[in-house]
Amino acid sequence: MPPKIFLAAASLGAALLNAQPAPAASLTYDCQAHMTRVETIPPVAAGDSDPWQCRAPTAKPSSATHWQRNSLEYCRLTTGIYDDALAAARRLAKTHRRGQWIVLMDADETVLDNSLFEHERNLCASKFADAQWESWVRADMARDVPGAAAFTGAVHKLGGLVAIITNRVVADDAITRHTLKAAGIWFDYEVGMADTSDKTLRWRGAVAALTRKAGGHPRAVMWVGDQVSDLAIVDKKGAILRAMTQQDSGTGIGTYLFLLPNPMYGGWMGNADH
Repeated sequence: MPPKIFLAAASLGAALLNAQPAPAASLTYDCQAHMTRVETIPPVAAGDSDPWQCRAPTAKPSSATHWQRNSLEYCRLTTGIYDDALAAARRLAKTHRRGQWIVLMDADETVLDNSLFEHERNLCASKFADAQWESWVRADMARDVPGAAAFTGAVHKLGGLVAIITNRVVADDAITRHTLKAAGIWFDYEVGMADTSDKTLRWRGAVAALTRKAGGHPRAVMWVGDQVSDLAIVDKKGAILRAMTQQDSGTGIGTYLFLLPNPMYGGWMGNADH
């Protein structure tokens, strides 16, 4: 390339770079503090016949639980996914009025980290039991998933509404709300499971509840979860049709559906071994 043309091209390239908007600040999270935290296991509560704590360890934690609790990979993956979700939320804030767009989120392993419960269960090589899970929920010890608190707080500041639809039983809603607040998670609405684990009707109920609360016609525009069943299949107009399943293609994940890693449990456990 002749020198003059080269200089012109370089000048044009510099001008284009300078014309680009500065990237929005990304979420920050202290992954080393998350990975090296020491959690004190409280004594078994008086009268608790099915404690979540492992009384006498007989096994080692699973590699999946160890990875989620102690790896830099997990922490950076979750904050990176929440970064991507926040970028999408910033775009939505430019095209929707304040209080008129809703982010629907799961709770456990999406905004709340229950890996300590899984760690203790693994130590005793025990199968999942509802009574032990209820003991853990009552302990109110779930921590924040890396990036979740910053993301929900940012959505609130952008004018979005956060609805948390969890598969914890509805009778535990008061405890769940306290745990969410203690973990720094912002939410405008939270509800547990009453009659069905299918979230379709509960998503629609959340939209109706937030419509009554905020007025206008707020729409569900984003989903965040740790299982595909936490994500919605919508029609061309954005109406909620059903929850995604393992048999779907996963269309929309990474654009308006955001999926966090959870190697400890999930609907995928029932998939055929190929």
